[in-house]
Amino acid sequence: MIYQGKTGFNWFTGVVEDRNDPLFLNRVRVRIHGSHTHDKQMIATPDLPWSEVMMPTTSPSLSGLGTTTHGLVEGSTVMGFYRDHLEMQDPVVIGSFIGTPQKFYRVDEEVDNEGTRKFTQVPRSTEDGFNDPRLDSESSYKGKPDGPSPKHINRAYGLTLALDKSPKNQGGDDAINYPRELYLGTSDVNILARDYDDKTYPIIEIEEGEPKRDYVEPVYPFNHVHETESGHVLELDDTPDKERIHLYHRKGTRVEIDKDGNYIEKVVKDKYSVVLGDDTVTISGNVTVNITGDADISVGGKTNITSVDDITMIAPKIKLNG
Repeated sequence: MIYQGKTGFNWFTGVVEDRNDPLFLNRVRVRIHGSHTHDKQMIATPDLPWSEVMMPTTSPSLSGLGTTTHGLVEGSTVMGFYRDHLEMQDPVVIGSFIGTPQKFYRVDEEVDNEGTRKFTQVPRSTEDGFNDPRLDSESSYKGKPDGPSPKHINRAYGLTLALDKSPKNQGGDDAINYPRELYLGTSDVNILARDYDDKTYPIIEIEEGEPKRDYVEPVYPFNHVHETESGHVLELDDTPDKERIHLYHRKGTRVEIDKDGNYIEKVVKDKYSVVLGDDTVTISGNVTVNITGDADISVGGKTNITSVDDITMIAPKIKLNG
């Protein structure tokens, strides 16, 4: 019997190739450097062991409380340990790495008879391990090592999660393989946290009557950004003298509080506000309401309008129904 901890940790690093855990246990399949080859004819993605993901102590990991899902995706580089030590059949992921992804995923070395060394960069491919293996659809896996009933092993199942069932990329219509092309050759740290370009990412169209965003000048490492796969963004910016909070939906609806406490709200489609109790609105300054369509006001009780100055109403026709 192996007593955990007495024999030390057996560490590993690897790449996540599947997160679609059929048991909903938050597990991922990881291709581990030094243990698994990149050749899927030797070990395909569905043949990799499931790895448990260790959650932080800020989450109870119990009865649906706290944060019960991780943020790993296919292509994430992770580190962990084998809970069964030298047996190496029970991997546990404890964290992920920021890196600088490239168009290639490995470098092969050849040495000729004269001792000359030649290095070849191998491009990323869904056909090779240590890469995001997702294809266009579940049917695309048929006849491939990652599909059901492959030739190399007696297995009736295969990968099921494909791009057509994955989150769409940055408000677009299609999902993509990771890493994203936007981040090739540069840091995995979110662009909004290090090199803000409001014209390209995310695309925020400033409408008439909306203030300019000249207050947005985040400085690394003070802008804390959380972006989801489909393009939702949350920014908690602590840049000195530029502090702000920004919540952005992939379709363009957003809420932002700038450095002075000004509140900007933009809704690109319909808005509904329902208050089941009392509602009190106090405004110390002026109010301007512009409505390009019709306006209907229905009051179930008395209506009182009090003004300390003149009331002006302009209309081509006024109808009063008593």
